[in-house]
Amino acid sequence: MEFRHLRAFLTVAETLNFRQAAEHVHVTQSALSRQIQQLEETLGVRLFDRSRRAVKLTAAGRAFVPEARQTLEHAEQAQRTARRAARGEVGRLVVGFVGPAIYGVLPRILRAFRATAPDVDLVLREMRTDAQRTALQDGTLDVAFAGRGPDGAAIRSEPVDREAVMIALPAEHRLAEAEAIDLIDLAEDPFIIFERAFEPELFDALIGLCQRAGFSPKIGQQANRIFVILGLVSAGLGVAFAPGSVRRGLSTEEVVFVPLRDATPTPTLSMVWRADNESPALTAFLAEARWAAQLEAAS
Repeated sequence: MEFRHLRAFLTVAETLNFRQAAEHVHVTQSALSRQIQQLEETLGVRLFDRSRRAVKLTAAGRAFVPEARQTLEHAEQAQRTARRAARGEVGRLVVGFVGPAIYGVLPRILRAFRATAPDVDLVLREMRTDAQRTALQDGTLDVAFAGRGPDGAAIRSEPVDREAVMIALPAEHRLAEAEAIDLIDLAEDPFIIFERAFEPELFDALIGLCQRAGFSPKIGQQANRIFVILGLVSAGLGVAFAPGSVRRGLSTEEVVFVPLRDATPTPTLSMVWRADNESPALTAFLAEARWAAQLEAAS
């Protein structure tokens, strides 16, 4: 039994006229008759009573109409689903990200992809960079937003964001009203920073900023979430490095964000994925992410 046989049957059942039905399905009347005969032979029953004056459905034909219609509807739905999956419009995508990314370009990327592929099941996981690398390698993560892309021929990486480092100060700090500050001016202040094991590359980059400015920072407190770090800053326990985007998402009256006079950018936020991941949903996501990142950079 073929789908063309079902379409031919339903057309004849609706018109009860072989000539009209043949015109509707764009075949000759003899070809349509052969298709109906082949279907009847496959089923082992007669579907129509034919005479020179009229064509009528048999009892078997009447019972077969809703089943044939449902079968075709299911087949067409399956076809549409397959085509949408090939375009990356359905499926599942697991996205890993480092915490600060949620205050930068990532929300714009997610909104853009959700608008074009609302039926893709997005699973978001906040993860440290080293955990992202492991998850990418074992296939439990489709794409990651990390401080630096992991090395290796099996991995692809593209930059999507780059921000200037700002300094978060308690509102009562002596430099809170400055338009910009030199990092050396904070040489005697305690710094609140995350543990090196949490994000070693970013930790080393920030410590390197201080060392290039002429001092080694005094680490007063450590915390591994940016909102906790800023909470400690608001309590007056020290100062902290912060990406500029955090000012939009976590601004409070107790914390002031001041740019560095020599605005050295943070390590680039990279979008990372496995080279052998051929998921159409991933391909569509990467395209939307590139577009959204360009808009973010231009804004």
